[in-house]
Amino acid sequence: MVDDSTPDDEDDWMEYANSGFGSTDYSLWDDVEEIEEEVEQLDEPEQLESHTEEIPRAPSPAGLKHLLRMGTCNSCLGRLGGKRSYQQNNEISGQQIRDSISEGNQRLINIREEIPLCPFCENLFEEVDLLTDVIEDALQGYNVQKLQIGARFPKDQIEHEEGIRKQYAAGGSDALKPSLVKSISTLLGERLNKVEIVNDKPDILALIDVLTLTVTLDIRSAYIYGRYKKHERGIPQTRWPCRACKGRGCAKCNDTGQQYPSSVQDLIGNPMIEFFEGREHAFHGMGREDIDVRCLGRGRPFVLEIKEPKRWDIDYEDAMKIVNEQANGSIEITDVRKSNRSEVVRIKDTPAEKSYTIRFRVEPMTQPELDILTAPLDLTKEDVQKRGRGRRKHRRRGDKKDNPEKPLERVEISILEESELKNMKKAELVEICIERSCEQKGVKAELIANLLATNPEPVETLPLPDESTILAIIEKLEGVNLAQRTPERVAHRRADLVRRRKVIETRDAAVQIDGSGSISVEFTLRCESGTYVKETVHGDDGRTQPSIASLIKAKCTVEWLDVGDIHAD
Repeated sequence: MVDDSTPDDEDDWMEYANSGFGSTDYSLWDDVEEIEEEVEQLDEPEQLESHTEEIPRAPSPAGLKHLLRMGTCNSCLGRLGGKRSYQQNNEISGQQIRDSISEGNQRLINIREEIPLCPFCENLFEEVDLLTDVIEDALQGYNVQKLQIGARFPKDQIEHEEGIRKQYAAGGSDALKPSLVKSISTLLGERLNKVEIVNDKPDILALIDVLTLTVTLDIRSAYIYGRYKKHERGIPQTRWPCRACKGRGCAKCNDTGQQYPSSVQDLIGNPMIEFFEGREHAFHGMGREDIDVRCLGRGRPFVLEIKEPKRWDIDYEDAMKIVNEQANGSIEITDVRKSNRSEVVRIKDTPAEKSYTIRFRVEPMTQPELDILTAPLDLTKEDVQKRGRGRRKHRRRGDKKDNPEKPLERVEISILEESELKNMKKAELVEICIERSCEQKGVKAELIANLLATNPEPVETLPLPDESTILAIIEKLEGVNLAQRTPERVAHRRADLVRRRKVIETRDAAVQIDGSGSISVEFTLRCESGTYVKETVHGDDGRTQPSIASLIKAKCTVEWLDVGDIHAD
């Protein structure tokens, strides 16, 4: 017997399947829209999570509704929804979106009670008033004019917010960090009427830490431009730490930590810091002069930096008068005005020409001393960096090498006196004999005789130049290119290099000869920035060539030097 029920059941099942109940092409969103007004949608979030279609983004009604289901706060709804009107803040815009989408849906109305933590901002926008109060309290005592607000967020929070914002928010919606900063800036601007909220070059940057809800103030320095004249010698340009205690304070420096009681920096900075109510000051000058050099003429340009000030706008004319009065004539400042950080760079990097007035004494010189002054320089140490370009000279194969010879070393043999040798013991005489490489045997009288034989023979000095020769050589120095190896007096703090500098002009040369025959010379020269002027006169044992000493064949001892003018600004 054949069972006919099986094919009948299969046919019925195929008809049931083809009726459409097994299809996955229908949209749950359509179902929701059809029954939304009749039945309250309590299970919609679960349906959305399991739905195969991508959730629409705001500002579509479905996208906005999903933002509400996520527990988004009003501020985030406003910045993410794409519905904000002109001059409408995020809070008001978000409330309007919430009212329109949740109308008639009790669960959406109370969704923030079920999900109290906003997935985008983690309720940071609810702390805007608190953060504004914290910033306002931190600014007490500061006469700030320009304020910038910043925020520090954890990296993972920013990445999380960016991910869900790109997935659900309207295109081009604001990110969390700038939105929070803008909200605080707007509220703070309403409270502080005289303060301008800026995005760059502020007086103070208020940096918010969102983890601890604290604020750190980054106080920008105040800068003052001016020119100073130094009328007295013995005053350094900047603070000079005590050599004995390295600035810690000792009996030698009277616990000041300074090698000298005052400096140009302190004479200007100490009165200025009281005007700005700052913590400390730093000095930036266009070059510097030695401690025994005056600075005259129009003065040397400088920028004084006041760190962590409490005010940024002062009466500069009044401050200038106070500085000059307290200096008691040792220094004088002029052309004082407000400056900025970029001018510090200009002051430090400007290669300005300078004019000097120098006076030196002329004394006899021996031939060996002249040989030292005229010995070839070690040009392997030449400064190959091109001034103003920052490029280096590349040597190619086959290029002619510079003269590698070094300056002659000064060898000074002391003259031994017979009376001093007789008072010494034999053992001491033997040690001196070893040093002088002479015979070490014999009695004391023989040792003394051997030592006296090692005394150098008197060397005749070269004749002194006459007045016309000196004047002619100084005149010919104009336009000469100098090769200056780093002087020994600054070799401990500067690289040992040979620098090329030009003498621009020499003028007003005068020779004075007193009754004893002593010769003194005074003249003015204008030279390139970075020229070692004293070494240009005495030659520094051949480290500067040519020098006036090597040209006139006589010792030149500098008596004093004054900065006449700085040709800048």
